Amino acid sequence: MNSYIKDLIDLILNGSMDNTYKMSWIKSIVEVCEQDCKEKIDFDELSPLIYKYYWNQTYFFDLNQGSNVNKIPVILQLVKEGIENYKQKFIKTQPITFLRHPSPVETFVPIKQISSVLNENVSWRFLQLDGKTYDTYEVDRKNKTITLKHPELIKEYSDILFSLINYRWSQKLEDLDGSPRVSKKILGVDRDQTPKRNSLKKFHKYLDKENPNRICFITGEEIPEDQVSVDHVIPWSYMYSDDLWNLVYVSKSVNSFKSNRLPNEKIIKKLEKRNKKLLDKLTSNGITGKDVDQLKLSNERDWVVHHWTGFKG
Repeated sequence: MNSYIKDLIDLILNGSMDNTYKMSWIKSIVEVCEQDCKEKIDFDELSPLIYKYYWNQTYFFDLNQGSNVNKIPVILQLVKEGIENYKQKFIKTQPITFLRHPSPVETFVPIKQISSVLNENVSWRFLQLDGKTYDTYEVDRKNKTITLKHPELIKEYSDILFSLINYRWSQKLEDLDGSPRVSKKILGVDRDQTPKRNSLKKFHKYLDKENPNRICFITGEEIPEDQVSVDHVIPWSYMYSDDLWNLVYVSKSVNSFKSNRLPNEKIIKKLEKRNKKLLDKLTSNGITGKDVDQLKLSNERDWVVHHWTGFKG
């Protein structure tokens, strides 16, 4: 492999990281090279791409991107503000990917602010490793640009570089965020994909054994047939999976209102009791399979409290 690419891989895999800025930075550079192979790149061109990565990860999964929970990285703060502005302006309850935002990029992405952060804290730091400064690119901090040594090589190896960046980003988030399935979450929104949510109808056959009248788990009231929905007690945005032990019947209105809110301890204790009862019902009816096995494990290993505590943290 070319020595230039080896050096770049070394920086990606071994550079120090207090937050995920460096991975968003190099990912944006690789994306520009992939689309437009050029030597000189302005920070203002990289800023919307970086905003895009954080928008998708934050809106769908609200991932923690920095080591200090009391000091959110500036770019992430800007993204969170942008998401709240979007929610208020367009009154949307479902997350959308960055590219589906109805407004022009220049009207909602704080490009200059992001470029300043890149100039002050990221562009030159990325090149430093073990007391050495690599010459992957030259930084012009006055004009907020970089000049790449070999953009054509970055383009040639872009698929490998993207995979390594996602791997290192996932690694760091496992330390910073602590939520399950981090790597799947990163891949789930990579290249502006919308995370796929599967139909939960297949779980009705299990839930009906314990709750045949389809009583709402939250309100305790019977749900009209056209208002039945299945809800993740610990939000899907945290778990990023459909697990029988975490699914209950609720009315569509309750599901919509609940959104990604943290369940309280009363609800968690209720879910633990429900899971024991559900497993008894399924076992007595001779129902087996992967979902039932996971339900049994969740009871034995206290997954409800474990993941709830992680979500709170």
